[in-house]
Amino acid sequence: MRIKKESINLVILLLIAVLLIAFSAEAKNGALHGISMAFSYSGGFKEDFINDCYNSGVDLKNICLNGDDLTADTRIKTYKLLHRIAFSHGGTVKIYKKKGFPFIFSPIHNRWGFFAGIVYLVFFISFMGGFVWNITVTGNNRVTEVKIVDYLAKNGFKIGTRWSDTDKEGLETSIMSDFEDVAWISINKIGSTASVEINETVAKPEITDNNITNVKAKKDGVIVRVITLGGWAEIKEGDAVTEGDLLISGVRESEVDKKNHYAHAHGNVFAQVSSEISMNINRKQNRKDYTYSREYKSLSIFGMEIPLFIKKDGEDAEISINKTYLVINSYRLPFGIITQTADYYNTETDILSDEALEELAKSELEKKKEQELKNCEILTENINVEINENDCVITGRYSYIQDIGEETEILFNDEE
Repeated sequence: MRIKKESINLVILLLIAVLLIAFSAEAKNGALHGISMAFSYSGGFKEDFINDCYNSGVDLKNICLNGDDLTADTRIKTYKLLHRIAFSHGGTVKIYKKKGFPFIFSPIHNRWGFFAGIVYLVFFISFMGGFVWNITVTGNNRVTEVKIVDYLAKNGFKIGTRWSDTDKEGLETSIMSDFEDVAWISINKIGSTASVEINETVAKPEITDNNITNVKAKKDGVIVRVITLGGWAEIKEGDAVTEGDLLISGVRESEVDKKNHYAHAHGNVFAQVSSEISMNINRKQNRKDYTYSREYKSLSIFGMEIPLFIKKDGEDAEISINKTYLVINSYRLPFGIITQTADYYNTETDILSDEALEELAKSELEKKKEQELKNCEILTENINVEINENDCVITGRYSYIQDIGEETEILFNDEE
């Protein structure tokens, strides 16, 4: 029979607590040897008291006279005999200090509420350790952590799930089956955290040097330069091509043996290309006028959020959220503080002048040109701005040099 680790830990802790209580009780009753006490003797003949103690087998140490009192140390088990000897000599004995490890715990001997609290705390921590309160994913590159966590949640494994209710092997098998990029996965329990370790498959390149490929045009243009690194060029400088035309071939029939020869066609085919970019910019532009910031805190208990604030409605704000949870011995407990930082703002509408509108339009066009014509050599550009009552239409016409070659794999039938 398989016994859960949490149950074993709970039983051990409870036994330790019970033993400590029993130990302190035995110490209080004087049943343990080697436990000492410091006492004072007053009201009688001290010399006779000391002699009688030695004669009765009571070992006294650290004997000291403090005024009318005598102080000394002895074993706690001799207390009753010591009391009778003192009484026979007309004196009294008073214990003013107990020494030994058990007396550290003796104060809780009769405090059963405190003891019950300790037992409850031990039970609660052990019980909560049987749940998942955090999920981490490591070893992933192509598969995002969000996809893995969402997939686990859809299959019933999420924050608050009990470990004993989890089919770990089934989840691992399902992930490897449904994610082509996952070669191996392991879900391990570390405290209250589920550690998901992933090994991904080796990514297959779309095209390798062993593939038989063609290079085709991805845009219309006029060829200005051809650099053939593999295969056979089908065009030359000055040729006009359209999208999809063959630029560099990966197949060539030999004039000698009349057989096809194959190659991985690749290279650079630069062409002069023309295109235009058009944008419409509204004269009315909204902007955020930030007014103030405020923090709002909430309690998170078992996934339930309890707000500790009264938030105003109807105000626009940008919200950022930070969550902090209680952690004990690597156990993330389901208790935490959620802090929301709200940056409030008013939305203001500016009506741009013709000059400001044209400047904004040119700035936005320049950003889009840098995105679409990145790594291109611009030859000419012609900007046309048309300002209307409510907006501005800006159009940029460009002539530029660009590598228009695109490798495409040649697929053959099995019969071929």
